[in-house]
Amino acid sequence: MQDLVVWLIHTPAGAVALLSAIAAFVYPKGSAIHRRVGEYFTISMLIMLVSGGLAGYLKESPDDVFLSLIVFYAVFTAWLTVFHKKGDTGLCEYAALTWIVVLGIVAFNIDPAWDEIRDPSIYPFWVGLAVFFAIGDIRNLYHRGLSASQRIARHLWRMSFSLIWVALAFGDKIIKMLDSTIEQMLFVIAVPALLVLVLMLYWLYRVSFSRKSFLM
Repeated sequence: MQDLVVWLIHTPAGAVALLSAIAAFVYPKGSAIHRRVGEYFTISMLIMLVSGGLAGYLKESPDDVFLSLIVFYAVFTAWLTVFHKKGDTGLCEYAALTWIVVLGIVAFNIDPAWDEIRDPSIYPFWVGLAVFFAIGDIRNLYHRGLSASQRIARHLWRMSFSLIWVALAFGDKIIKMLDSTIEQMLFVIAVPALLVLVLMLYWLYRVSFSRKSFLM
């Protein structure tokens, strides 16, 4: 059952997400094509994350379930940022804040001795990230929305954060298919993630120093 979920739902959805993300980086921000491929990316990512969380549950891997939940939050809030108009927030923002606070509390209380936890050292990182996400959500709610450039920056870095995990997941699958290890083929993991990071920083720079509004 787990393999069916991975190969029939999770992997195809991830492939669509990766291709649509590449297109979203290529086409001008705010254009009709960019928005369309952005919708494809969001939908395919959410499908991938739900199926990935289900697969993690079936193989009794709390690490995979937790990763799916936190990346799901990042994708959802990135989409929500551009879904609302300037100066607009709603119940979904409060639900997202509650979601990430709960995840942070769960990560903080994870028992490192739990047999199902493969890498307990990652959970302090998740706690710090949850705090960072929550601060951003509180700021957004306090100001009742953000300016156009702030919204595109928030949207961009949260989507890029999600995309990095897609790249890492595909790299991991390639390494396993080649019957190798991450230590032997580190470049398969590192290069795509670094490329996404560079593109994110480039567009954040463009957004920060451009007076043009990318969001209508």
